Amino acid sequence: MKKRVVIVGMGFGGIRAARVLAGRGDDVVLVDRNNYHLFQPLLYQVATAGLEQESIAHSVRAMARKWPGTRFYLSEVTGVDFDAREVRTDNGRIPYDYLVIGAGSITN
Repeated sequence: MKKRVVIVGMGFGGIRAARVLAGRGDDVVLVDRNNYHLFQPLLYQVATAGLEQESIAHSVRAMARKWPGTRFYLSEVTGVDFDAREVRTDNGRIPYDYLVIGAGSITN
């Protein structure tokens, strides 16, 4: 039986997990509040006009199209019901069999 893996957050950890799990026969659902992955190690080059902003922000939806068995939901996660095995988002609930939380952090 096909299992559903929900990956919350499309930072480095979420993208790596999605790439490893893609094409293995499971339903992989990617959830992030943004449709882009920001490559922060090069942020200083944008600040110093060495690179354009578009050079360090990549569309998650475009990346996910290349990974078989994955789909992307543009939603903000508002909570997780571990007993019901559901991720709560501003667009509804997403049931899961396995959950990967890679929500990242917010810089001060």
